[in-house]
Amino acid sequence: MRKYLLIILFIPVFAFSQKANDSILIQQNQSRIKELNYNFEELQKQYEYQIKVNDQTLNSISNQIGATSFNLSIFAFLFGILAIGLGIYVTWVERKIIKLRDENESLLKQTKLTKNEVVEINELIQKDMYGLFLKIKREETIHILNRLVKIPEDISNLSQELLSRELNQEDFSLLKKAYLKLKIKPQIEDSPENLSGIESYKTSYLLLFFQHFLDLSLKDEEINDDLIENYSHAIYCAFENDIIKSTEDFAKALIDLGHQSKEKEINSFFIGVAKSEFKNLNKIYEIIYESLKIRDDKFKLYQLLEDNNENRVAKVNFGKLLISEFGKTDLTASEKIIKEDIESIKEELIKEEKEKELAEEKRKKKAEERKKKREEQNIQQKK
Repeated sequence: MRKYLLIILFIPVFAFSQKANDSILIQQNQSRIKELNYNFEELQKQYEYQIKVNDQTLNSISNQIGATSFNLSIFAFLFGILAIGLGIYVTWVERKIIKLRDENESLLKQTKLTKNEVVEINELIQKDMYGLFLKIKREETIHILNRLVKIPEDISNLSQELLSRELNQEDFSLLKKAYLKLKIKPQIEDSPENLSGIESYKTSYLLLFFQHFLDLSLKDEEINDDLIENYSHAIYCAFENDIIKSTEDFAKALIDLGHQSKEKEINSFFIGVAKSEFKNLNKIYEIIYESLKIRDDKFKLYQLLEDNNENRVAKVNFGKLLISEFGKTDLTASEKIIKEDIESIKEELIKEEKEKELAEEKRKKKAEERKKKREEQNIQQKK
């Protein structure tokens, strides 16, 4: 019982004590809550600050990345330009090296050629001095022809040199080039003085064509038409060896072209020979005669020769070869007529020659009589 009473008496004490404890706890909790709220606010502020710091950091990083990207772009652009420039430079250097290599190879070839020429010249000097002379003269000839191509009028100074030396077939093209260049001059410079000088130059060129390239000239329409009228002058200016060579070229061209198509040229050539000091040089007629292998061609060539006083001597000298070979053979009707014509011309020439001899004797006799009279008159005057 006593225990129950003590418990009942202590219940209020316990209740008050519990209440006091709860109040203390509440205060402590409130203080704790305030502290937690403060801490929360501080943490909130720190969080917001950290967010701002992070944003600034991200912006800074973004700016740095953008700047870095821009710098990388510029660097890439500059590197690209540098790479292109380097490629161009390398290509230029490569081409230059290739060019230098080619030039070196060319120089090496030239050096070898020069060396070979020096060796050849040395051998020529030691073994064949005349061959060296011919080689030097040939180089001089080419130089002269090239000069004429540049200055065709210089033929007045160089024609004698070219006439006195041997020219090769390939020289014809250079000489022709110079002649044709001169030939158009009258169309540009048509004063009488210029025309006279140019005609003289042309004559010098035609003389060279006749002496060195008569066969090629006959085959060249641009040269042949001008040269036909110049045969007599060219033959007059020729020496015996020149006219023989030209006759050989003439006969060769007649064979190649066909003598029946060159009647004008044949008559011009025979007239030129008949009027020259070579009219009785049998070698000229023999060259032309022997170049014709067919009997009929020999008689036909005679028939192409014109009947005129200028041509008679050359015509009869060619005809003598016909009679010598075929005179005792069976002749056709046309060949007999040709034989009679030859005999007739021969008799005319013999008759004219006798008349010239008689006239010459009379002239000499009269000259002696006049001389004798003058001497007698001088003697009488002295007495």
